Amino acid sequence: MSVMDSTTPAPSHHEPVPVNRFALFSETLLAGVLVLVLSLPLVTIPAAYAAGIAHLERHLSGRDDSVRGLWGTFKAALPGSWKLGITTAAAAVVIVLNLLLAWVGQLPGREVVLPATLVLAAAGAILLLRTAAAWSEFAGAPTDARTAWRSAFEAGQALSLKDWSGSLLLAAALFGAVVFVWMLAALFVVVPGTLILGAAAVKLRSTRA
Repeated sequence: MSVMDSTTPAPSHHEPVPVNRFALFSETLLAGVLVLVLSLPLVTIPAAYAAGIAHLERHLSGRDDSVRGLWGTFKAALPGSWKLGITTAAAAVVIVLNLLLAWVGQLPGREVVLPATLVLAAAGAILLLRTAAAWSEFAGAPTDARTAWRSAFEAGQALSLKDWSGSLLLAAALFGAVVFVWMLAALFVVVPGTLILGAAAVKLRSTRA
């Protein structure tokens, strides 16, 4: 799927691998579309984003980044993610309903509820991205799937506050995604790619800090 500037894998994950920027752009778009498709049931959103972020991490480090690899990661991430997935789906439905009601002027206390909804939505999205990015760190441990996701969620909570600058970068990525869709609704297809690239970059940034 990718064309790297160097065909030799990095001898160490701590050393940066030269990446063809056009290849990264195309890889991000393709992975984003796949994540979008895998997220359609809504309850699969955490597993889909975990797979997408892990996929871009492999691409950036010069490891296997095939579609088969992404699908395999998604299947590995799915067990144990149902509780978080159901919570994410329910929150998404409530947020969309609030926004639609605010749009038509039927939301009680709109002046307070709408800003609160947007702030909570942004905070929840950042936490979800942090959790999805952290999942791969616990997936290989000798624990069951639910424990891996629980550990990832706790790590996501801690990183959201500890690495506040990274959280601000994710907030900027979310804002950019909203602006894209506002400018042209069809650009919603690039939103998952933008978010998984941002999450992977923030994770890489915090690891090297």
